Amino acid sequence: MRRFWIVFLILIVIAVFYGWQNGPQWLASWNSGHQEMVEQQRVAGTAFGRENDRQGCFSSALARLESCKETEYKCTVSSGMYLRSCWQESLPSEGFCDGLPAFSDSPSEDDKAWIKDRCLELGATAKGCRILLKQKMQLCSNG
Repeated sequence: MRRFWIVFLILIVIAVFYGWQNGPQWLASWNSGHQEMVEQQRVAGTAFGRENDRQGCFSSALARLESCKETEYKCTVSSGMYLRSCWQESLPSEGFCDGLPAFSDSPSEDDKAWIKDRCLELGATAKGCRILLKQKMQLCSNG
């Protein structure tokens, strides 16, 4: 049993050393890939927004989120960037902000329930739907 713990400890030390040596390279690679993804979504959102209204942008971002095959984090970030970029170029939509609760940095339990229910009504299964709806609430609250 003692041999097991010695081998286990040696493996831990090797793993920590390996992580310490390769951590900066991995982080630089991840940051580069993340920035590239964000820029691609910004360009795509801007192009789509030039041809569509705000509701079209929201529907497109939600569809992208639902069909995304990456991690939940990456899907949510990319869809959010796409949506914000799209809205900057899009035309207003009639009734787009009707019935939305006002945006708050600390939403009430009623607001959270509304967001959850609205995602269910939209047929959205991705958790990122809630973030997109909060962005919509923020846009509509800011005018």
